[in-house]
Amino acid sequence: MRKIVLLLSTIVVLSLVAIFLLVPKLLIIKGTQTVSQSAPSVIRGMMQTNKWSEWLPKETTLNVTGTMVATIQTELTLDAIKIPVEFSIIDDTSTNAIIGFETSMENTNWSPIARVQNYLFAKKIQGQLDLILSAAGNYYNSVKGVYGFDIQETNVQDSSLIALDQVLMDTPSLVQLYEMIAKLEQHIASKNGKIKNDPMVNITRINEDEVFTQVAIPIEKDIEVKPPFTLKKMILGKLLSVAVIGDASTVNSALVATKQYLGDKQRTSPAIPFVIYNTNRIKEPDVQKWKSTINYPVF
Repeated sequence: MRKIVLLLSTIVVLSLVAIFLLVPKLLIIKGTQTVSQSAPSVIRGMMQTNKWSEWLPKETTLNVTGTMVATIQTELTLDAIKIPVEFSIIDDTSTNAIIGFETSMENTNWSPIARVQNYLFAKKIQGQLDLILSAAGNYYNSVKGVYGFDIQETNVQDSSLIALDQVLMDTPSLVQLYEMIAKLEQHIASKNGKIKNDPMVNITRINEDEVFTQVAIPIEKDIEVKPPFTLKKMILGKLLSVAVIGDASTVNSALVATKQYLGDKQRTSPAIPFVIYNTNRIKEPDVQKWKSTINYPVF
């Protein structure tokens, strides 16, 4: 009997020693995931923390507490305990980025039970953060997640355009734009031309008092033109295309995002971008129903 007691005591002692040796005093909780977008674009996307609700898993509670350069300080709430967690974005290659998180827990308690409980809780934290990281990786791995719009690389479809230019003192109104469109339509009809697609608009501010405005309409084949109309021949090359639904501010945001895409991908544009008015803005009063397509020629 005494030998059994001694044996059990030895097993207990060895178990306690094993716990102290195997369960570290500092529990490091971290993880990384690679996404196929450039680091600058992912940083820009993740810093828009007001959009995190679009990808955060519903079963997790994570609040942003601060941001700095390429790091975001957050607070994970788990079992009514708040755990500070830092997310970071770093370069992997010129075309890839790495999203990571890290936090830690002190585990210096002399109680073996407490040490094991802390270890198990750390594993639970790891599981929650892995879930969040996976959701972030999936979201920022997509063009729409990073730029806010579904930017597609495609090809130029319309090679012949009839254009009309004006330099105005301020941004043109819809009435002015559709007056220009009407003149183009009348000229095309007078030359027995056939309209191929919706009108295209470019508005570029030159300075405080001058706004360059160009309206163009794709046609099936070339027709005779004379001033103020011009025939534009498009090279059937590459094109960035973005479908947008919303008002002018939404279109402008998409234009900015497309320009950022060009810079991040180290691409250049050989021509000015156009906004295709897929919805007649005069006939449709609800600006939130306006459909547009941004076309941005690229090399």
